[in-house]
Amino acid sequence: MPALLDLRRTAAALVAVAMSAALIAFAFIISDSLQAKVTENARASVGDADVVVLAGSGDKTTNGRISEQAVQKVSALAGVASVRPYVEGGIQVADSGEGQGGSLIVLDVPKITGGTRLVEGRLPQGDNEIAVSPSVLERQQNVKVSSTLTVKASEDASPTTVTVVGVVQPAADITRGDTGDTPYIFAPGEAQAAMGLPSDPAVLYVTAQTGTSDKELLSSVTEALAATQPGAQAYTASDIITMRAASSDATASKTLTLLQVIAPVCVVVSGIVIATTFTTLMARQTRQIGLLRCVGATRRQIVGSVLRTALLTGLAGSVAGAVVGAVVAVPVIRSGLIEGVEPRHLTISWTSFALATLVGTVVTLVSVLRPARQASRVSPLVALTGQTAGQESLSRRRIATAVAGVVIAVLGLGLIQGGVAWRVLQIIGAGAVLAVLGIILALPLLVVGTSRLIGLICGQMRRPILHLATRNLARNPGRAAATTASLLVSVAVAAAMSSGLSSLSSSLQAYVGYNTPIDITVGELAADQDPSSTVAKIAAVDGVESVVSVPWINVKMTGSRQNGQEESLTIAAVDKEKVSPVLRSQEALETLDDHTLVLDRIYNIPDGTTVTLTGPAGSTELTVRVKEGLDAAVTPAAAQRLIGNTSTASILWVRTSGDGSDQAPVSAVREALSGSGLYVADSQETRASFTDQVRQVSIAIGAMLIFTLLIALSGLANTFNVSVLERTRELGVLRATGAQRSEIRRLLIAEAVLSALLGGTIGVLLGCGVGIAGASAVLNTDSGNFLTIEIPWLTLTLVGILLAAATVGVVASLRPAENASRIPPVQALAQD
Repeated sequence: MPALLDLRRTAAALVAVAMSAALIAFAFIISDSLQAKVTENARASVGDADVVVLAGSGDKTTNGRISEQAVQKVSALAGVASVRPYVEGGIQVADSGEGQGGSLIVLDVPKITGGTRLVEGRLPQGDNEIAVSPSVLERQQNVKVSSTLTVKASEDASPTTVTVVGVVQPAADITRGDTGDTPYIFAPGEAQAAMGLPSDPAVLYVTAQTGTSDKELLSSVTEALAATQPGAQAYTASDIITMRAASSDATASKTLTLLQVIAPVCVVVSGIVIATTFTTLMARQTRQIGLLRCVGATRRQIVGSVLRTALLTGLAGSVAGAVVGAVVAVPVIRSGLIEGVEPRHLTISWTSFALATLVGTVVTLVSVLRPARQASRVSPLVALTGQTAGQESLSRRRIATAVAGVVIAVLGLGLIQGGVAWRVLQIIGAGAVLAVLGIILALPLLVVGTSRLIGLICGQMRRPILHLATRNLARNPGRAAATTASLLVSVAVAAAMSSGLSSLSSSLQAYVGYNTPIDITVGELAADQDPSSTVAKIAAVDGVESVVSVPWINVKMTGSRQNGQEESLTIAAVDKEKVSPVLRSQEALETLDDHTLVLDRIYNIPDGTTVTLTGPAGSTELTVRVKEGLDAAVTPAAAQRLIGNTSTASILWVRTSGDGSDQAPVSAVREALSGSGLYVADSQETRASFTDQVRQVSIAIGAMLIFTLLIALSGLANTFNVSVLERTRELGVLRATGAQRSEIRRLLIAEAVLSALLGGTIGVLLGCGVGIAGASAVLNTDSGNFLTIEIPWLTLTLVGILLAAATVGVVASLRPAENASRIPPVQALAQD
């Protein structure tokens, strides 16, 4: 049986499949290239080793180190050619007024070979010199070569001041971690000893002699470790490469994250466009199908004919799209636009092409199942009468489908509400999918109702063209609903992401203010150091609103753990009246009294726990109240019971002007305190990180909206073209009764704009609700709901999305409207 359609008539479906397949192939190629980079780095970290020994993390006796005895035992084994120890330590940084504190990884000074490069300065040599990786400069603001840092191996260790003499970009062969974002310090052995770091290795790389297999070496190394350090574990080099490649966050690429957001939405929109295209074309071929039924074609043959066309469309579009995706991926990767991926990492496999082609073809076949079934139900009488039988039953079926859609949509809205209450984003997502599905099923009735309402408002005499456009939409609601569906999905997803992002962004200040109510912390001033001069110096800085000195007390705490172990704790003696002008949130102060200890959640001590604090002057029993923002705090009265009249160290809390997001006052404070030996910490990292995420998501929203609207554009243009063909006689009657060509164009454009605005409006309303619901679930914490909706910005964004949808409708209708206006009345009236 011949195919009912050719590829020319399915151009819109072909374009939709091709765009989706191109995105999928591009995403697979980027993912494979990133994985190639990760595997290469993991292989380089192992070097020429055949067996790798890792210190047991759970062995407290060795503190994650391999003992000297175990190293000697492994080195003396038969079959061992060499043993390369890997020494790695961790330190904490308390900056000297030039940066933010943080944790850094300490490595031995590397050789400048291979991919390891000396970016600036020189390699460290003395016991107070270090080099840093570029990521340290990014984290430690204003740190450069010749800067000094105060570091210590732990909270209880003595601080050491070191000088930065160089900047080194590490390669994968000198570390077992990420070489891009992980902050490293490179220090000689003497400097590491001065910092209090152990010299025992954390990893051993063991190379086998010629003739010794890795399995034989692994067996002998395992036996040696069992006798000397049972907690250590040995692996083959291939196992370590696999483990490190798997643990590396290759999916953290911003580009790949962007593609993971865009591709699924484009696939869904493509499916809707494909289904719409085939439904419209099947309606156009109704009489031909009836003739085929008259001459003996079975329903199965009709379905097979449609599916063959769909298969050809899916294969052609998918193959073309996969090729385009690969052609685009090659220059993108070679240009270095993908972070961390170099041209040698480019990986194009047949698997990427096969998966892209498979997804595109399957989506096409699934999308045309319903149009194929509808085509198989065409009665042979259509060929004789030219009319479709059973209009009344179809109307009843449409109403039943719409009612089912309403039920599904209500169920979806209920799940969204439940997800907000339970604070589960997955439930909100499932509810959103059900709501969209239900609305799509109910779209025909929504089209009829909306069209009639607009027709009543505009009036037949006042806006005759608009009135006629609404009547045309109401007369064929199925086609209008199919036209609207693709735009609805595109706009709904974009609106959901925009509204959620807007809500999160506007709520950031309240959330950060609660969790980090102190803009800047300066410390630590010694007990014999008068803080008044430092307070005056900071208060004179532009952008500083207020400064307060807070006593900083070292105490011992018991009763917080089940084993009764004593632990060190540093607490702030907080005077409510003095610190209130500095704090951006007073939440933590509400539970603070003379018998409570306010602790942050990071201490993992349950609220209501009774603990005993012991200081130089005595002990006191306090009840823990868990609150964010103040770390550990007591009242001055409670502090008096602990220290009596003993002088204590102090820290300074600083509030900046505005909302606290301005980095200028922080930099000015650091500059004012440069060389004083005091650290300056601030809450800007949280805000900067969130701002970066907002920028990434905004790019994702824009890119997704562009791609999905382009796919929808092809579907809309095809639908309007077929609509013009179906209505040739009707348009001829309009021309014959005096309608001008410009009026015919305006009629078609009005129908397109109404369809686009209907889909856009429903999508904006649904997406906005889902986005705000998701933001509410994220921001509704045990400490309260921080949701803030910034109406002007959100309204502007949503109006922009709606206008983009309307523009797509106008652009899609321009060519069909022009074609319709050029139909000669005589030719149109002569058509059967």
